[in-house]
Amino acid sequence: MAGRLAADEDDVSLRLTSAVAVLAVVACLAAGGAILARHGLGGPRIPTHRPATDAAGAAGWVWPDGLPGWRPGQMVGDYPVSGVQPVEVAAAQLAAAHAVLDSRRVRVLASVRPDRRGVLAVLAAPTLYETPTNTCLAVMLRGDEPVVWRCPGPHELSDAHVFGAAAAMTWTAPAGATVPGAHPLYLVGVARGDVDRVVLADGPSRIHQTLYERGSTWGEFEAAVATADSVARLLVYGHGRLLETVRLDLAPGDQRVFR
Repeated sequence: MAGRLAADEDDVSLRLTSAVAVLAVVACLAAGGAILARHGLGGPRIPTHRPATDAAGAAGWVWPDGLPGWRPGQMVGDYPVSGVQPVEVAAAQLAAAHAVLDSRRVRVLASVRPDRRGVLAVLAAPTLYETPTNTCLAVMLRGDEPVVWRCPGPHELSDAHVFGAAAAMTWTAPAGATVPGAHPLYLVGVARGDVDRVVLADGPSRIHQTLYERGSTWGEFEAAVATADSVARLLVYGHGRLLETVRLDLAPGDQRVFR
C-alpha cells in the first residue's frame, strides 16, 4: 500500500509539474506574440532602423541616426509599438532630469510585460548641454525599483557588450503552494554595435535560442521563454567569435539588471 501511495504521489507531482510547464509556455507564447507583432512579424509593418556603430567601447553605443527607441505610447497603426504607457516612464524621466539628461526625450528601446506588476523595459535618453549629445540607457524593473541611468564611459556602458534586464517568474498551484518545474523567463536588452548575435542558452535542457542578429533594428531584443534552468546565460558573439558570456543567475521571483 505504501508503495502504491508513493507512486500515486509521484504521478500527481509529475502531472502538476507538466501542467506548470504548459502554463509557462502559454504565458511565454502570449508575451512572445506581442514581441513578434512589435517587430512586424504577424502584425503591422514596423519601420526599419540601423544598429549602433560597429565599434568597441563608448563608440559602440552611438547610433548613426541619432537617439534610438520609440516614444512612450507611440502607435504604429493600431499597435502600441513601444509597449509602455507614457505614465509608466514618469519615474525614469525624473531620474533622467537628475542625471542631466533630456527627460522630454526618453525613448523605449525594448519592453516586455510579465504580469500586472509592471513592465521590463530598456530606455534611452540624450545628454543635455553637450555637443554632440551622447545616448544614455536605463532599465525599468517591475514594481517600484529605482531607475538608474548609465552613459558611455569607463565602468559603465563602455565596458558592456549588452545591457538589459531579466525576470524569472514563479508558478504556484491553485492552493497557493509553489510548484517545481518550468518557469517563465522574461528578458529585454540592447546590444553594442560590435555585437553580431545574442543567444540564450538554457544549460540542462541544451536549448539555444537566438534573441538578436545584427540587421535592421536598433540592436534591441526581447524574449519570453519557459526554462527549467536558474542559471541561464546569454552568449554574445561578434566578428566571428564569442565576446562574452553573461550569466543571468535568477531564481524564480527574482529580477535584475545585466551588463
